[in-house]
Amino acid sequence: MGGRGASSGGGDGVFPSKKERTIETIYREQRGFQKSYYKDEVLEARSDGKGNVTFSYATGGQYEKTAKTNRTNYVTFKLRAGAINGETFNVNWSKVKSISGHTYSLRDEAKAAGLKWDGETKKWIRK
Repeated sequence: MGGRGASSGGGDGVFPSKKERTIETIYREQRGFQKSYYKDEVLEARSDGKGNVTFSYATGGQYEKTAKTNRTNYVTFKLRAGAINGETFNVNWSKVKSISGHTYSLRDEAKAAGLKWDGETKKWIRK
């Protein structure tokens, strides 16, 4: 994939850096009547190579427990681009044509980048 120096992750310039960012957060397991939850909302950004970016919950993190009976898991994600609690990193907004997926927490950044909500396609698009 991707000969002549091109990367296989899409060469649209949406993600300027190839360097991965390490994100550490906490996951609390469900016990009894208490629900499970993540301390931070970590979203992973993926591009289709044409400037269309999809944000989804990050997966593939490393879970580490301090004790068997402890509800707390320390989770480490390694992402090239995405968002943490509504703040994006390594996204070149001038090259983004649309964003979709879990974008509710990103609506302020999308508006600042000149994107408008399209209710028919359920995406933020550049008009």
